Amino acid sequence: MTQSTTVQVGRFHTGRLAEGRPQALNAWRFTTDDPEVAARVAALLGGQPQPNEGGGALAHEVLTNRERVRVLMDGPDAAAARMVLWGCEGIIHECDGFEFLSPEEKMGQPCGCPSRLKDRKTAARDGRGPMPSINLTFRIAAEPALGGFHFMTGSWELAAQLPDLTDALERVGGPAVCDLTMELVVFTTKAGRSVCYRRPVVTVLGSPGTVALEAPPPTSPSPSPAPSAPRRRARDRAEPSVQPTPERTCSVDVDAVLLRRAAQALGISDPQEIVVAALSEVVTSQQRAMELARLREHVERIAAIAGQAQALQSADPSLA
Repeated sequence: MTQSTTVQVGRFHTGRLAEGRPQALNAWRFTTDDPEVAARVAALLGGQPQPNEGGGALAHEVLTNRERVRVLMDGPDAAAARMVLWGCEGIIHECDGFEFLSPEEKMGQPCGCPSRLKDRKTAARDGRGPMPSINLTFRIAAEPALGGFHFMTGSWELAAQLPDLTDALERVGGPAVCDLTMELVVFTTKAGRSVCYRRPVVTVLGSPGTVALEAPPPTSPSPSPAPSAPRRRARDRAEPSVQPTPERTCSVDVDAVLLRRAAQALGISDPQEIVVAALSEVVTSQQRAMELARLREHVERIAAIAGQAQALQSADPSLA
C-alpha cells in the first residue's frame, strides 16, 4: 500500500484549544471523524477517545500519552513543504523558497525569497515574507492497515531539517520506519528567563524488517497538558514560548555549599530537607521550569548575603 492510495483517516497535533486559548501539549493529540479509528489509536498510543473540544472540524480526539510515535513514511513525497504568506483575503505569496507555486501566471518564476533560512525567518517575523507550511503523511507502523494520517506544522526547525529528511527517505527506497517525536527544547534567554517548548522532529530509522515497528512505551506517564499564553501576534506562531516541562526531563542542580551558607543565614538546621520540600511544591506547578529558576536565584542571593554577613563579622566581631 503506497501513501498515494492510502485513505487519510485522521490528523496529529501538538496543541489544542482550551476555553478558547491555545494550549501546548506534552504528548501527541489525534483527531478523526471515525470513532473506531479513535478507539484503535487510543489502544495503540494511550489515552481515551472523547468528543473533540480542542479545535478542528473532526468529531473525535484522543490525547495520547506518547511524545514519540513510530510511523511509516512512503518516500520523500511524504514530507511536502511550501512557503506561504497569508493576507486578509487569502494567500498573498506561495512558493517553494525559490520559485512561485501560485498563482498560475507566476508559477515557476523566481519568488525573490532570501536564500538563507535565517533571512527568510526574519522576513516572516517582520510580516514581509512567507512562513513554512509542512505536511507530513504517514501510517502508524504498528498497524499500517488502519489508514493514513497527516501532521501539519509551521516549524522553522523542521523546515531546516527537510533536506536531510527527504534525502534519508529517498535512500531507504520504499516505506521507511521513522520516529515522529515532540522533542523537548529547554533554554535560557539573554534576560535569564527559562523557556521550554516542544518541536516536531522526524528521525528515519530504516526499512521495515530491519527496525521494530513499535516504538518503546514512555518511561513514565506524560504529565497533563500545560496551557500556554495566547499568542499576541501571528508572526510569533512559529516559535511559541511554552513552559510544559516533564519531571523526567528537567532537573535542578543545587550546590551543597550554597545550601549550607543559605541555611546559616536563615537559621535552618537541616537545609537539604527544607529545599527538597520547597522544590517538591514547585515541581507540581504547571510552570515549574520558571519557578525553579527563580528559586535558585533566591538561594544564590541568600547565600551572597550570608557571605557578606560572615565577612563583616570577621572584620568586626562586635557585629555578631
